[in-house]
Amino acid sequence: MVKNILLILSLLLSCNIIKNDIEKKNKSVIFLKRTQCFGTCPVYEIEVFSNGNGIYTGYKFVKDIGVREFKLSTLQIEKILDYAKKIDFKNLKSEYSAAISDLPKTYIRINEKEILDYVGAPIKLRKLEELIDSTYLESISDSSFQKTNE
Repeated sequence: MVKNILLILSLLLSCNIIKNDIEKKNKSVIFLKRTQCFGTCPVYEIEVFSNGNGIYTGYKFVKDIGVREFKLSTLQIEKILDYAKKIDFKNLKSEYSAAISDLPKTYIRINEKEILDYVGAPIKLRKLEELIDSTYLESISDSSFQKTNE
């Protein structure tokens, strides 16, 4: 009886260790979220994991409403991460804002560093946001684009 309990415990522990290893290997490396304004600003999120899997969630004023899975190649991920490194993303301010209303917010995260872009962000940051958008759009133009929820 004790042997069976020990066997079950060791199996559970090994499964948990494997699960934790998978989660560490597939951590979120790129995240972009655009929020609503008083008008018809597109509202959506893009998240890319280290294994290349991605999730797009369209909320409002976008062509695709709902959750979509997509895949980026290692080269596509490296292109985004290389550009982030080139613009010294990790040393940019954590927030660009001003006392202005009715603008959408953009949240961008590369690895652990997150930035709120409301107004006044440097052009190089805006170009990184556009690169993420265009890379996502490029990825869905092939057959790997899958709709998972409506």
